[in-house]
Amino acid sequence: MGYKIFSIIFILCGLFVMWFAIFGKEKEIKEFGSGIPTNFIDVILMMIYKLLPSVIRKILLFAMGLAISIGFTYILFNL
Repeated sequence: MGYKIFSIIFILCGLFVMWFAIFGKEKEIKEFGSGIPTNFIDVILMMIYKLLPSVIRKILLFAMGLAISIGFTYILFNL
């Protein structure tokens, strides 16, 4: 029962990220991120994200939200 609630919460988070990628403002999308990087890989990923044009950022955010939603939907119905 716990993994079903956990999966539903993350499916909703994925849908929010997709909605944000489509309807979010340019300034909000540019500032979307994890804040302070905690390791070297996070630093590299944040640098790449900040250097990309806005259209590619929107595509990446949409793809991330879609992957989260699909992954947790799979977990929800197959476990």
